Amino acid sequence: MLKLNRLQKIIVAVLAFFLALGILMQVLQGSTMSNIGYDMVSMLRYGLVDYPMKTLKGWLKDFETLWSAKEENDQLRYELSQVPYYKALYENILRENEELRKALDLTSKEQQVVVHAEVIGRDQDSWNNKVTINKGKKDGIKENMAVETTEGMIGRIESVSTYTSIVKLLTSEDKQSNASIKINLDEKHSSEGILSNYDVKKGVYIVYLYNDSDEIKKGMQVVTSGKGGVYPSGLLIGTVESVQALNNQTGQTIYVRPVSDFQEFNIVRVVGIQSEE
Repeated sequence: MLKLNRLQKIIVAVLAFFLALGILMQVLQGSTMSNIGYDMVSMLRYGLVDYPMKTLKGWLKDFETLWSAKEENDQLRYELSQVPYYKALYENILRENEELRKALDLTSKEQQVVVHAEVIGRDQDSWNNKVTINKGKKDGIKENMAVETTEGMIGRIESVSTYTSIVKLLTSEDKQSNASIKINLDEKHSSEGILSNYDVKKGVYIVYLYNDSDEIKKGMQVVTSGKGGVYPSGLLIGTVESVQALNNQTGQTIYVRPVSDFQEFNIVRVVGIQSEE
């Protein structure tokens, strides 16, 4: 009789167990035992595969939602940071519209004169005082008309001949500019004063304001007021550099940084108000 060793006996026993289990499952097919076995397999599959996959999908969806919320919050924070810029732009447009309205609201007896000219002479000895342009009486230019570059006002017509004119610059050292100015505080209110002279060492205009209660801040624009009927209103002169109260007097001293480059310019525009005769 054939004898089996220990390993062979174990193998035969395992095979016999699985054979018996297969026969039993075949016999009990559709029975309660089969259903229990199926349920156990389903539970194992759900616990080891389906549930982890479902959880992972949920995490991924939550992460996607959080990322979208972060991007939206970043966009909202950026838009909020732009509010001061748009507010300043809006106020500036309102002021410009008000100036344009006033400029267009001329009487029937007045008209604005605009003449473009070229600088043809500038002496070294009077570099900061005067320049000569190639337009004169024949072009409709008269004394005291304002002269400006594309950046802002630079002076006034001092004398006129038939074909040329002398422009006295605002940087002149004779302290006789005396241009009426104003500083727009908002779209409806402004502070008025007069441009006295130019401080060569500091490179700024000295402006006296009539009212010492107006709150003037650095960076505010200084423009011509149009008072006196010489210069049109709204010609840009410069921006406020600093403010100083006057001792024992009403008013304020304002130091204004010119907006125009006085060292080099070739093309200018002559602007004035001319009454019909």
